[in-house]
Amino acid sequence: MPRTSRPMRVHPIVLRHVEVVRVTDVTPNLRRLTLGGDELAAGTMGDGFERPPFRSDGFDDHVKIVLPDEDGTVPHIGTQQEKRFAWDPDAFARTRDYTVRAWNPESQTIELDFVRHAHGLAAAWAFRARAGDRIHIAGPKSCALRNDEAEWHLLVGDDTALPSIARWLEEAPEATRGHAIVEVPTEADRQDIPTAADVEIEWLVRGDVPAGASPQLFDAVRRVRVPDCRVYAWVGGEALTIAPIRRYLRADLGLPKEDVEVVGYWRRPKATPDDRGSRDDAERLVPEPPDDDAETSGDPLHEVHEMTELAPPIVTRAAVTLGIGPLIATGVSTPDELGRETGVAPSRLRLLLDAMTALGLVERDGDRYRNTALGGVLMEESALEALSLDNPANREALALVDLVDVLRSNEAAPRLGASTWRARRAADAALENAHQDRSADLLQYVVEPLARLTPVAEARTLAVVGDAAPYVASHIAGGRTVQLPGSDEVQWPACDCAVLVGVLEGRSDEDALGLLRTALTAGPALVLAEHTTDRAETDDHVAERALTSLTVTGMVPRGSGQIGDLLRAAGAAEVETTTLGWGFGAYGSVTVAHA
Repeated sequence: MPRTSRPMRVHPIVLRHVEVVRVTDVTPNLRRLTLGGDELAAGTMGDGFERPPFRSDGFDDHVKIVLPDEDGTVPHIGTQQEKRFAWDPDAFARTRDYTVRAWNPESQTIELDFVRHAHGLAAAWAFRARAGDRIHIAGPKSCALRNDEAEWHLLVGDDTALPSIARWLEEAPEATRGHAIVEVPTEADRQDIPTAADVEIEWLVRGDVPAGASPQLFDAVRRVRVPDCRVYAWVGGEALTIAPIRRYLRADLGLPKEDVEVVGYWRRPKATPDDRGSRDDAERLVPEPPDDDAETSGDPLHEVHEMTELAPPIVTRAAVTLGIGPLIATGVSTPDELGRETGVAPSRLRLLLDAMTALGLVERDGDRYRNTALGGVLMEESALEALSLDNPANREALALVDLVDVLRSNEAAPRLGASTWRARRAADAALENAHQDRSADLLQYVVEPLARLTPVAEARTLAVVGDAAPYVASHIAGGRTVQLPGSDEVQWPACDCAVLVGVLEGRSDEDALGLLRTALTAGPALVLAEHTTDRAETDDHVAERALTSLTVTGMVPRGSGQIGDLLRAAGAAEVETTTLGWGFGAYGSVTVAHA
């Protein structure tokens, strides 16, 4: 998830068994279930781990619900661990993500809202639920608090996003200014939402138009007169429908990405509708691959063929960079129209559109194109950040095609030139900023747990060095002295603890040792967050990241064992690896060392 300017809190992931306390039909198409039970309180779980109390402090927090079969049976869900829940992959088919509409810590109850529709596992369960029924929930695993630094707020969404918007309105303090736009199925689905905020609520009724097929949310956003001040925008709904809103807010209004959050709550399927209101990746529907007599899914020949094709990763990146999907979503959908907007000759662009059609990213209807559910994934913020070749770091990563030359030469990819990776970053502000920005995105879920680590929490003075240092410093300072020495400085100011992020990548062992000695000389403790190769053998994303690092820097990335050896060689007396947050992602674990 791209970085947000909303304060973030991370919680352990705990599976809880709760009971339906009350069933309320709020409107003809929306049912509210109140859930409660002892497991929402603190206690000890059966496996001996301490169970923290349920918490939900963000207006768009969500829990994952595990839906029973019609006979009430539940498949094996997984295994509870200390800070996270290890899901059984087969259980995901019966999970859905839903917004915490309200949380009452005094009564130990939460409320979830379910949208009525013809097909859907969660809706079917919710609209037959009765008081006393039981269900498992997990989360929220994180809470993003309201951005109270913004001077004006824009909230936009369909009925699946209404629980989040309504909670924001109810919890916003007096004098908070903004505008809310909500699309509902019928006039009877409007709600009377109390709020102390100075916010106009604009209701849109889609009537006979199918859910997720109306452009009226986008049209309404463009009509809003946005004041000249710091604006925070939050948008939720059907992924393809809201994609043009992101483009408008970011490109036309120029709002910074940290202050724009556009969340695809559901995806309009090609044929049979499924659950709306769900936000889990398992709910995101994509077309099935075309039938082929010679190659079928699961066949080794087919799998190898798919693995060796070069076009898909290049086509998807070109489409994202040119903004094809968002343009089509706004009605710019012929080759000539797309050519004018992208600056690409239509004759050339048609070849890209043909490839996108073959991959199932778009469909052609006469001379016009429309997005598919699969193509809609490319319009999500995470895809835009990871794939756009306008980002210098993403373009740099294309050097992976030089892997054979890199393996044979012990050098970086020849296309990148003779300078070292760190020298290139120092000379190219855009490239440096792209890497700093990417690291900040990766750190947002672990920076709070990082601040709670004992050597960081007990330090009176801190030094923060490496990628996203200002971002990390701003989140762990807590009124203490925090210094930002450069990683190439030979002497750092004295500190109680140094926090180093991404400082070893692209450095030889000799250079890495010198830097670590400098850190250990400055203070008695350090915390080191690095990309490692530890899971490369079992995780293809980690493997790809390691190979990309090799081709871009020319240096072999390290595992945590090798990092520990370097720290001990640099003078550390104690070295240990510890988990941050849930242990996921590039910085899910850090190395802590004491001199």
